[in-house]
Amino acid sequence: MASGALLLAALTAFTGQTGSAFAAAAPPAAVTAASPQSEPTAPSPAGPKAPPKADPKADHEAAVRALRQSDAAGDCPAALAPHTTVNCTVEPNKTASFALTLPQQKDLVLLQAVSAQGSVYSKLVGPDGAAVTCEPAFGSSFGYGAQRCATGKAGAYTLQVWSNSGSQNDISVSYVPLLSSTSCKAVAAADRKLGAPTVFHGAPAAGSAGDCYTLDLAANDVLRGYASTYRVTQSVYDATGTQICSSRDHEGEALDCKLTGTAPYRMSVLQFSGAAETYDLTVARLSRPEGCAVVEPQAFGVSPDLSSTARCRTLRVSQGGAYAFEPVSSGSAPYGGLFAADGAPTAGCGQGACDLAPGDHSWVVDPRSADAGAFGMAFLSTKEARGCTATHDNGLVAGPATGTFGGAGQKLCLTLPTATGKGLYLLNRPPAEGTNATVVVYDASGAKQCEDDARAYAVCKLTGTAPFRAVLSGTPSQAYGLVVHRTGETAGCTTWQQTGFDGTWGAEVSQTPADPMRCLAVAADRHSTAEMLDYANLNNKVNASVQVVDPAGTTVCSTAGSSTTMCSLAAGVPYTAMLILSGWQPDTYKLVRRDVSATAKCLTPSSTAVGGKSTPLDLTSALDARCVRVTGAATDKFWLSSRSLGDARYEPSTLMMAVDADGKYVCRQWGVSCRVTGSTSYLAVVLASGYKDKPIHADVDTWRVGTAAGWAPECTANPVSVNGFPARSGVLSESSAGYCAVVDVKPNQAFKVAGTTSTTTNENPSLNLHGAAQWTSTGSEYQCTQSWGVFGARCLTLGNAEAGQAVLLLSAGRSATPVEFSMQGLCDSECVYPQPGALPTSISPATGAAGTQTHAVVRGTGLTLDSKIHLVRSDVGGDPRRS
Repeated sequence: MASGALLLAALTAFTGQTGSAFAAAAPPAAVTAASPQSEPTAPSPAGPKAPPKADPKADHEAAVRALRQSDAAGDCPAALAPHTTVNCTVEPNKTASFALTLPQQKDLVLLQAVSAQGSVYSKLVGPDGAAVTCEPAFGSSFGYGAQRCATGKAGAYTLQVWSNSGSQNDISVSYVPLLSSTSCKAVAAADRKLGAPTVFHGAPAAGSAGDCYTLDLAANDVLRGYASTYRVTQSVYDATGTQICSSRDHEGEALDCKLTGTAPYRMSVLQFSGAAETYDLTVARLSRPEGCAVVEPQAFGVSPDLSSTARCRTLRVSQGGAYAFEPVSSGSAPYGGLFAADGAPTAGCGQGACDLAPGDHSWVVDPRSADAGAFGMAFLSTKEARGCTATHDNGLVAGPATGTFGGAGQKLCLTLPTATGKGLYLLNRPPAEGTNATVVVYDASGAKQCEDDARAYAVCKLTGTAPFRAVLSGTPSQAYGLVVHRTGETAGCTTWQQTGFDGTWGAEVSQTPADPMRCLAVAADRHSTAEMLDYANLNNKVNASVQVVDPAGTTVCSTAGSSTTMCSLAAGVPYTAMLILSGWQPDTYKLVRRDVSATAKCLTPSSTAVGGKSTPLDLTSALDARCVRVTGAATDKFWLSSRSLGDARYEPSTLMMAVDADGKYVCRQWGVSCRVTGSTSYLAVVLASGYKDKPIHADVDTWRVGTAAGWAPECTANPVSVNGFPARSGVLSESSAGYCAVVDVKPNQAFKVAGTTSTTTNENPSLNLHGAAQWTSTGSEYQCTQSWGVFGARCLTLGNAEAGQAVLLLSAGRSATPVEFSMQGLCDSECVYPQPGALPTSISPATGAAGTQTHAVVRGTGLTLDSKIHLVRSDVGGDPRRS
């Protein structure tokens, strides 16, 4: 049988504590749902991909290349026609002048000038000889790109283009008189229907000042413009030439623009840098939309009409309230958003559910969803009851509610008999080749209670007004099976008995991937107020979780990520628990519940003195466990440690967790210890980890390292310094399993501890440094870093450590006892230089028989336990290469 303490993730060792990190459960956490398996019920609307960022420099370079490759040789013409791109040659450092005529007083001239080399500078001169003020078309200048010039007089103008090149230079020049042009393409009423807008095609050449469009729209209309490429920019202007909105910095997205100012309105579509570009453009009226298929709220069991290809739907609401809606299709559904009749977006209501006022609302396909095709709209009131059928809420006894989904977007409804304040399990158990159902539960007022997103398992708390309705959706033409079971109903559940701290179990169940859930019943008078949960299984891995749920549907604890956890339970309340298989192989589980409250029957520690006698334990099965109760003042600081010789990552070992006097989880042993304070009692729970048919021996240390008066006398009796301390020796045994000293520290200090031990393996005693104020911290403010196979450490404080007296603790760790040790402190961060050098002067004895080990004493000056001595054979003349 697998170990009873399993951990899903690989275990790691932490530098702040030497020794192995032990297998441990995650702290108890409430969860609302867990799913070992889930499947989508229909293709989800794919969201738009963000277009690439516009690159004006690259576009400018493309325009220059196109000009160089063109046949531009020739003199520049005297006059320039609108919407015409002229390529010609300018002499070195000369200006080309072009005559143009503007027929109306106020106009907005868009200019584009591109040169094959160097730069060109354009200037528009009015009929009175004064220069017209121009600006970059989009408010930022790169030394190139389109300009816009607001004019105030009708008549003859001159466009001057100066080349700063020292040689002949080819240029492209173009202009568009946006307000007066009669060559703009017209977007008529028939073109701007939201359901099927006309697609306009444009292909401005390199050096072009762009295309323009007249818009049959009025003030306060909201237009939606969309260009098929992010490399062109749409800008909308009113009759005075004032820019109302632009897609600049949002190219590639829809341009939703509320028209202000004075009609008529015009749109410019421009490649800012003058590069050649082709595009498709649609301009539709988003407010007071036309051409949208009308959809009214549907009854349950009705499949939406999928025949219309209109790119919008009018959702007609006769009675205000909460509604759920979503686009559906036989393939991939389009994405889009919901808008009011005036074209304003409905906040938080793109797809899903929200409150809608009486009237028409428009759901509009995002124009980036180019391949929307035919689709329908599922549209239901969350208070809808038409088409609902009654079901039971004891599905683990009565069986699942079953049925088959019809067309895409069809919703089915189950009316539930469950009362307010109760909880429900929602368990998907489809037949072979069937589908998981997505379930949303609403109360009588239409308020959503929960949603399970097609998970195999979910818990729902019913807090609203009865009766409640479960709305189901799923894959068309596939069957479903949904178990609806009250969380307080124990019928259909296996009884789960409480067990002691031994190898017995309180329930045994088997599961398969086809039937991955088992319900367990915990009687109201058969549990304590704090319990530890655990399981062992045949596959010897974490492939299931236990979720404990109260009658109201609150998940009070979960073993997700592990096989074990601590659980707080209310006295006199029955609970159910769900064991949920997350793996893909059948398995059998033995489950335990153990009392960890004040009534738990536990061992009394052999000693609480620092370095005092340990409490021995032998765990003889995968589910075996022991608890040790430690008592003291709330201000006491305890070091709790379960020591075994095996590395928990690879070998049979133990797992230890601790709870306080109320049974509340306080810590787990990662590395060598679990440190606690703040309670008058603790329960140290020790479990088998990685059991392999042989007893696991552990020795538990329960040291009172500090009190309200300060560090324990066993520690203050041994003051040491960060500047070094003399060598000290001892023997660690199960009667004296540790050594303690105190050291004054401040932030950002370090010292070294060098030493030797009698251990014959790579496992050595563990050195640890801790501060009083940060005793229970899991951070690394205080730390001793050891290398595997070497006794010694570099101990240090970080910048966030508190100045004061810290405690230096030596524990046997995973080394076999008894183990002799010698250690010496050496300065590190605050050494006083010069330091005396190590100078060996003699070794005694100086000889030894070949093939034997000899205990020798080296004498000299400046020697420490960290000194490195090189020995050479007397018969090689002191040559270290032959030593």
